[in-house]
Amino acid sequence: MSRIKDHYFKEINSDDDGYDKYLEEEQIARGEAEQHVMSAFNRLKDKYEKVFHALDFHKAIWEASTIILPHLEVQVVIDAKNECFVSTGSAGFVDFGSIPKGMRMPVKCWIHTHPFGSAYFSGTDIRTVSIWEQLMESAYVLGGLGHFGWWENSKPNQLKIYINNQEERTQTWNKYGNEEE
Repeated sequence: MSRIKDHYFKEINSDDDGYDKYLEEEQIARGEAEQHVMSAFNRLKDKYEKVFHALDFHKAIWEASTIILPHLEVQVVIDAKNECFVSTGSAGFVDFGSIPKGMRMPVKCWIHTHPFGSAYFSGTDIRTVSIWEQLMESAYVLGGLGHFGWWENSKPNQLKIYINNQEERTQTWNKYGNEEE
C-alpha cells in the first residue's frame, strides 16, 4: 500500500477516474493504519505502564506512517485515562479536526511522525507544545526506527533528539518559538 500514489500516477495525470480510485484506497489505508496503531496499543498496554514510551509502540506507529500509508503523518494522543486516539494527515500536517469525543485532559503523550525521516520539532510542532504545555505531559516525534525526539513539559523549550536510540543532541527554542544555537 505504500506505493498507492506511484501505482496510479499515470492514471492521475491522464484520467480523473484514477484519482478517485487513489483517494478511495488512501482512505482504506488510513483506516488500516489507525487499526494497526490501536492493535499495538491494546497489545502492549498491559506489558508497559506507560506504553507511549515503548519502542515497540513507536515501531507500530512508524510502520503505519511509512508502510501502510504512502508516507503520511500519523498522530497519536494518549489521554488522562490512558485511552489512545489516532489520526492521519498529509505529509506535512495532521490533526483531529476537533477534540475527539471522550478524550480527557491532561494529555499524557502526543506522538506524531515525520515520515520524510527526520525527528525534530518544526515551527508548527513548537507552537503546538507551547500552546498545550500546561495540558500535555510529554511528546514524541518519530523520524525512523530508533530516531526520535522526546519533549516533556518540565523542560518546555527543548527536544532531546535520539539516533539509534542514543541521545545525539538537544533542539532548543526561546519563548517566542525561535530556535537557539
